[in-house]
Amino acid sequence: MFLGAPSTGKTTIASRLAKEYKTVWMPEYGRQYWEQHQIHRRLSLSQLVEIAQGHLEREENLLLQANQYLFTDTNALTTYQFSLYYHKTVAPDLVELAHQAVSRYDLVFLCDADIAYDDTWDRSGEINRSIFQKQIKNDLILRKTPFFIVSGDLNARINFVRKILNRYQKYHNLLDLFS
Repeated sequence: MFLGAPSTGKTTIASRLAKEYKTVWMPEYGRQYWEQHQIHRRLSLSQLVEIAQGHLEREENLLLQANQYLFTDTNALTTYQFSLYYHKTVAPDLVELAHQAVSRYDLVFLCDADIAYDDTWDRSGEINRSIFQKQIKNDLILRKTPFFIVSGDLNARINFVRKILNRYQKYHNLLDLFS
């Protein structure tokens, strides 16, 4: 699963790895939802819950089609952070979905913000990217969620993830991947 602020390469990496590993990938449902439902670039608390629920439902359906891996672009933890940022609160259902997301994934990759920011109309600026990145990283640490930081250019990022996947064995200590 790939987390990170907007414009940190999550979509590119997830789609590229899915193609390489001949499997499916879960695009960020929140982006699709936002494009269809936002009003003045904002969503309500209940809409953020709908995003997290919709993402999870789509992810569950894709799991049935996955070939060994399902590469996932964001999850309820990101939606939780957007809720805090824009509303200063989080709906109880979203709190629960974010809590469930902590133990749902075998591997979590945090895409670093060390690549150029792609300033598109649907993003809230490079300064906000920096804020979101810090919030997401801090949230993972506070939730005691192990993660790998993916940095460098696209090839370096993909090679790093590939290296982790090649050495990963479910139910083993993640630190063994570096020994």
